Amino acid sequence: MFFAEKYRKAVWVLSLGVGILVILAPILNGQYSPRAPYYIPTDPRVNNTLVIGLIICLLFPAIVEACNYRWRKQVDKNIPRLLRDVAEAVRSGVTLPRALEEAAQRDYGPLSKEIERAVAMFICGATWEDAMNTLARRLKQPNAKRLATILIEAHKTGGKLMRILDTSVRLFSSFDEYQEERNTKTKPYVLTIYMGTIIFLIIVYVVLNQLLAPLCLNLSQIQGDVNIVADLPSIEYFSSILFWAAIVQSLCGGLIAGKIESGSLSAGMRHSVILLSATLMFFNVLGSIGG
Repeated sequence: MFFAEKYRKAVWVLSLGVGILVILAPILNGQYSPRAPYYIPTDPRVNNTLVIGLIICLLFPAIVEACNYRWRKQVDKNIPRLLRDVAEAVRSGVTLPRALEEAAQRDYGPLSKEIERAVAMFICGATWEDAMNTLARRLKQPNAKRLATILIEAHKTGGKLMRILDTSVRLFSSFDEYQEERNTKTKPYVLTIYMGTIIFLIIVYVVLNQLLAPLCLNLSQIQGDVNIVADLPSIEYFSSILFWAAIVQSLCGGLIAGKIESGSLSAGMRHSVILLSATLMFFNVLGSIGG
């Protein structure tokens, strides 16, 4: 499924609007107002509400961006197959437009429908160049523009048609192999980001429950020096600091994972949503927020 630009923007606007309202809810209803000495929220309910609002801001745009990314990936992956089949059909004596028309009946993912539309335009009287440019414009992919240019030039050349098609097949196959190799090499780095977040959460748990919680408990029982105990920040304060550190780690780590994996920060939002949800669940299930 591919979301057109207007629907994509609508999802972004609605998600950001709802998410920001959820984030502002604790402030508007008086649950949280920044005050000394703790300017960050220490109430677990407020922290949960703020992070849920952040997840809402990212969740639905992340789904849209993931669908569009998968759609574009299918387009790029099927272009070499399409050109290979068209080249074989032309080699057997079929004209290029007829070969493309026959190819439209096969399954090339998102390409099939758009090829069928372009061929229909050509049959209905549009020039070959206009039909192919429409194909490239609707697919909105750099490789689709290259495909359209190749098909236009191949249709013009006539005698050199097979040479152009064979060269194009090798070119796009090389692109596809490069992308597969890149995905294979970058996958360990994405896993490293996930592992880094998990290790960070484990460290947070150990620091809170094995170090800070006993320390605060012991100091609170000291009767001699009241000033030291009075100046000691609460365990909720330490917990909130580590909670928000984990949230920042999850958000930024997810975006970086998307940049590494596909070269786009927007593609990393799905990783951010997964990591944010896991972090929120971790703190709530283990009872770390609020000690």
